[in-house]
Amino acid sequence: MLTFLSPTMPDPLPLLGFANPQFHTGHNISVRRGDRWHGVVQARIDRGAGRLSAPLPLLTELRRFDTLTAADLRDEHDPACRTPEGLLAVMRRLYAGFQRDEMVTLVHFDWAETP
Repeated sequence: MLTFLSPTMPDPLPLLGFANPQFHTGHNISVRRGDRWHGVVQARIDRGAGRLSAPLPLLTELRRFDTLTAADLRDEHDPACRTPEGLLAVMRRLYAGFQRDEMVTLVHFDWAETP
């Protein structure tokens, strides 16, 4: 008699982590340094305290930081990052040596609050 065991495989989806996992219902964006997230089409969201979202589709766009406007950032998940000046302060806190002329990836995702 053959016995099949289900292998325990790590989740192949990338995990999008947040220093401030605060989201609003509907369209959200997160700005990431460089191009690591550019082209990633699906990920899980780290909601904090060990809670992960279901897989979510992502849309990404690569931009120079100094071209971003408040209109580009209106759906930023973190209210402190909805202006270029506010986002710059947070990026410099999170990423040592961050400069205005760097490339960043805008990661777009839709959020529906779940308990």
